[in-house]
Amino acid sequence: MKQPRKDFVAVAIADYEAMSQAEQGKMIVQILEDQPILMGFITNLADDFSDGEHEALVDSAVILINAFISAGIPVELVPHQMLEEVINDRMDAYEQKAKEVEGLPEGEMIKISDSPLVFEDLKTRAVFKTKSADSDELDRQNFNIALDTIISIIERSVSITMEKK
Repeated sequence: MKQPRKDFVAVAIADYEAMSQAEQGKMIVQILEDQPILMGFITNLADDFSDGEHEALVDSAVILINAFISAGIPVELVPHQMLEEVINDRMDAYEQKAKEVEGLPEGEMIKISDSPLVFEDLKTRAVFKTKSADSDELDRQNFNIALDTIISIIERSVSITMEKK
């Protein structure tokens, strides 16, 4: 009998939500130590978002890293050069898509995401936690771009690690 595939992101979200604030804090501190370049990038986004949205970006990075670790996939240090390359790549992709379609509707953003299902899961959690569905379209768009970029940084870093093995 075939085992059903485990949705590690959904499990990681549920596990994170079940943690106390102290446990979540410990996990965040550990990721800060293990991923100083990635977390530095996310920290620099604090002025661009509300406290709740910024917290959702931090939580999303922690949840995704935890999902990979739970799946037995190592998450090594995100190199600065790769972080810059992914940021530039994602910004170029979004700018190109914005030229093709009027503005950048959420449905189009999902289409160009490197990981549409992970993006959708983490975005849904963030919207629920921050109640950002009420924010204006440009703010939601900026949040979605930042979230997708963080997901791409983590996943590409893991991909490079896996290729080395």
